[in-house]
Amino acid sequence: MRNPSLLAFAAACVLAACGGTPPPAVDTVYEEFRVEGTVEKTVARMSIEGMMCEVGCVAKVRKELLEVPGVASATLDFEAERGLNFATVEYDPELVDAEALVAKVTAIGDGMYPVHRMEITRHGAADVTP
Repeated sequence: MRNPSLLAFAAACVLAACGGTPPPAVDTVYEEFRVEGTVEKTVARMSIEGMMCEVGCVAKVRKELLEVPGVASATLDFEAERGLNFATVEYDPELVDAEALVAKVTAIGDGMYPVHRMEITRHGAADVTP
């Protein structure tokens, strides 16, 4: 049986080791694009600040995104030297919206990972207007 307080302590240690104090909150910029194609899918590219390591930070962000209902995949492009790193998330917009994905990431560690930009690309058939 797991001890909840021990798990919370371990999680706090991992987050503290990865970045310490959360950066200040930012206003996320949202951009939307449409790409014609035969496959219907929605992909978001998030610019995330504050990730310091792959073992704790990147793994935590990826895990949290994959737990969101409607998220099909989440991959992270991380380099320790960069101030902003990127998450690419394929999701079903009928089940979750871009704002909820940003909220999920920014909630980790009380704002430890602010999302600066969210680029949403909707792939699918062309919109035909009579």
